[in-house]
Amino acid sequence: MNILHDSTIKKIFREHFKGEKPIVKYGAEPKEFLSNTKNKLNTMSGFNVLKKPKHKIYTKPANICCFQIPSSSEYYSEEEFYLSFNDKNEFIIEGYRWITSPVYSIEQLYTLPDKMEREYKRVEANYLKRKNKSLKKQKIKELKHKAIMARINEIAKEDKFKFYIVEYQTKVKLVIRLTESERMEINIPYDKFQDRLKNLRVTIQTVRKLYDTGLTFQIQSYPEDSSEWISFD
Repeated sequence: MNILHDSTIKKIFREHFKGEKPIVKYGAEPKEFLSNTKNKLNTMSGFNVLKKPKHKIYTKPANICCFQIPSSSEYYSEEEFYLSFNDKNEFIIEGYRWITSPVYSIEQLYTLPDKMEREYKRVEANYLKRKNKSLKKQKIKELKHKAIMARINEIAKEDKFKFYIVEYQTKVKLVIRLTESERMEINIPYDKFQDRLKNLRVTIQTVRKLYDTGLTFQIQSYPEDSSEWISFD
């Protein structure tokens, strides 16, 4: 199960808890207010009041109210929140990753499950969209890989050479055995596999013929080119 990202919790707090002046209590009022709030939440659907936090440790657990809001999503777990008063005697809500917001009216707290439900639906829709896109991309990659392997196997059988492949995220590396101690490597990027396959056999045959004549060469990449090139342009 996934958890909601910090940015999503911040978005929920920013959009849901708004007002000019937060709830403020003094003296013995905060403890009584928290107790009454806890009792009220216990009677409401959408809240699962906890005896103690599951994800955090408080030095004075009696001074907080912990609760979870169940998730209706198959992919995201419930979120845990904490109610307390800060050093300014302001009533605040806190996510278990230390994201906080003042509470400006008690109704904002009571309607939080509805807001969370909308966010769960939104993030789940986005998650499924990303998942489907990823699955589609993976399927296309598998089809490309299958085509690459079919062509390599075909060429290897016809031209009778030994090979192995190394799979990367964006390409297939074809390694062809030239001798006991030498080999050549050809990169076949997935995004250019059709062009590479068109010329693959000719490329392999040409390099092998050059090698059989005693000619060897290397193609290398350098981050900076400081060579003194001779040019007749």
